[in-house]
Amino acid sequence: MKQSQTSEMSHSQLRSKRHRTSIRASSGSRNPSKDSEKDEDSDEELVAPATPKTSDSVSSDDDDDNDDDDDDDDGDNDNDDDDDDDHRKGEIPDVIFNHPLVNDLLDRFMRAKLQNDNTINNINNDKNTGKKGTLKPAPIHAVDLKFDELRQLCDLAMNSFAKQKSLLRIGIEMLPITICADTHGQFRDVRCILSTCGNPSSRTYLFLGDYVDRGSQGIETVTMLMCFKIKYPTRVYMLRGNHEDANTTLIYGFYDECINRFPNDEGELLWHIFMMVFNMMPLSAIVGDRVLCMHGGISPHLNDITMIENIPRPSIVPPYGLMCDILWSDPDDRYPGWALSARGISFTFSSKVIKEFCETNNIDLIVRGHQLTADMFKGGYKYFAGGRLVTIFSAPNYLNMKNDSCVLHISRKFKCHFTIFRPIFPGANGAQNGKDTETQAAPIEGY
Repeated sequence: MKQSQTSEMSHSQLRSKRHRTSIRASSGSRNPSKDSEKDEDSDEELVAPATPKTSDSVSSDDDDDNDDDDDDDDGDNDNDDDDDDDHRKGEIPDVIFNHPLVNDLLDRFMRAKLQNDNTINNINNDKNTGKKGTLKPAPIHAVDLKFDELRQLCDLAMNSFAKQKSLLRIGIEMLPITICADTHGQFRDVRCILSTCGNPSSRTYLFLGDYVDRGSQGIETVTMLMCFKIKYPTRVYMLRGNHEDANTTLIYGFYDECINRFPNDEGELLWHIFMMVFNMMPLSAIVGDRVLCMHGGISPHLNDITMIENIPRPSIVPPYGLMCDILWSDPDDRYPGWALSARGISFTFSSKVIKEFCETNNIDLIVRGHQLTADMFKGGYKYFAGGRLVTIFSAPNYLNMKNDSCVLHISRKFKCHFTIFRPIFPGANGAQNGKDTETQAAPIEGY
């Protein structure tokens, strides 16, 4: 009987689990959904945290019949990781931009201690104003940030984004890559992802947007990722989500976060500066010419993926059209073809549309975020269209929903596997977001 080790992560009270799948972006198999629906039958490896609090072993009877296959699968994946490292050595000229402000901010971000701070974290739902979507006070990793520092950092970020096209082309030489979706101001959990999956100094990351709103530390989340993006421009890539938008942030919390953190006129000015940065962000990415990534989905206006390159920036999010759909559309088989979205903006698209689009554009897999449906609560991901599209969500316990989250890893051989993060709620009654945490996150070394 195969056993796997479980560990509670003291730095964020998340249990991370890696799902290795037999899915290849290049394979002929297009229906991995059966594996994703039955977690017990998939090959799972728990990722040991840097500073485990407790450790115990668990076993599953469902693994008995698959021990040999699982062991072979593990060996294959381990070899893939070694092959990736071998290919990376001496082949990729890493670009590192050392800026005093960026280095100083990264040091503060990664070494911030856990504490209660209601000034930062007390942005609640307001029934009177209709504003909604943020969490109640909970322990956070408070970081001392100055207005002038953030303004200077935003200038650096805009210059960095301006050097990129609306469609990023990430070559195979940059694999393996870790793809993260919505994080929504959950700064602690973003730190957990980086600590678990590897330092951006040595691993490629692609973030699919929605860094702000609803969570309580959107400023820390987006600025930390911008710091990594500025310092490692060939390692860290950031796309725009539908929440990187003025209209959305006015409603769902980021505007309030800015003006509460920086009183007088500084908060509103800082919010405007962030909107300028968001308007410059790339919209989509193609990995190895075979994996298309964006926040929302495809569009009825998108016949060829090269059309994305022609979307001008800086640009506000329009109410309709190609750019709007890339940020807002969703897959949905309840309606054939294209249909108006219940969100009140953009469209939904069926499996048939996805398959036709992938065949026309020679795409093997579409990776997106933007959604957390009930069938994603366990695992944090969902396949669609027979494996041609996968939705991932990277914010665990989102709005106290007690959901899992995940990130997707793609190896140089285009093998895909997930690292799953499961929130832990000790005690009979559980705990609200973050309130069960007792220790601060371990800093990431070598950033």
